[in-house]
Amino acid sequence: MNATTKASVSSKIMAGFEDIKARVGDMLQVQISTDSQEIRHSVKLLGYLAGKTIMITAPAVNNTVLLLREGQNLTVRAFSGTAAYAFSSEIIKVCNSPLPYLHLSYPKSTQKVPIRASARINFDLVGAATNITHGDNATATAIAITDISTTGAAVTAASPLGKKGDMLRIAFRARIHDIIVHPSLKCVIRSLSSTDDDTHLIKYGLQFLDLQTQELLILQSLVYQKILEDK
Repeated sequence: MNATTKASVSSKIMAGFEDIKARVGDMLQVQISTDSQEIRHSVKLLGYLAGKTIMITAPAVNNTVLLLREGQNLTVRAFSGTAAYAFSSEIIKVCNSPLPYLHLSYPKSTQKVPIRASARINFDLVGAATNITHGDNATATAIAITDISTTGAAVTAASPLGKKGDMLRIAFRARIHDIIVHPSLKCVIRSLSSTDDDTHLIKYGLQFLDLQTQELLILQSLVYQKILEDK
């Protein structure tokens, strides 16, 4: 997925770690201060004791745990609800049993960036769309998804997908952290127009309908993951 974030966030404000309302098992991103390439590693929250420590799984690359030392600084990023968070921390204990995990210093404060519900990311992703206005038996048509949010998407297609008001189902493949997802989302055509180039593609503005909880979580994760990567 080749993505860039559209203007969709407000200015940073200060908050406390408790404001994240993080739960055990939530995905976080950590950036080690010694990483010259500013690599973001996905880890899971194991727990925390307010004012004392935060416990996370040790970051790994290709299933190999990174060699880290106590005293190393890192940046932790997370999202919750409609905000992205970031804070600086220090490794205070490296543990290897019963699994590799880290104790981090508890942050005095975190940076909070509110995100609009309609925040969108631009990207180039191949998918397929089926017109389900008159049933689910229509032939799927190749599409390119050019941006997406939790409420809708913009797509282009070489062949007509339908007219304004028609119901579609779009399917695509994406990576969220280390997990491959294959969402199939019901939507309605809200607008259509021709592209401003020589490709003769048709642009469609789609609104998602009847999203299930898991589908909404996938969309939120796609949007917030990219926003966190760009912070």
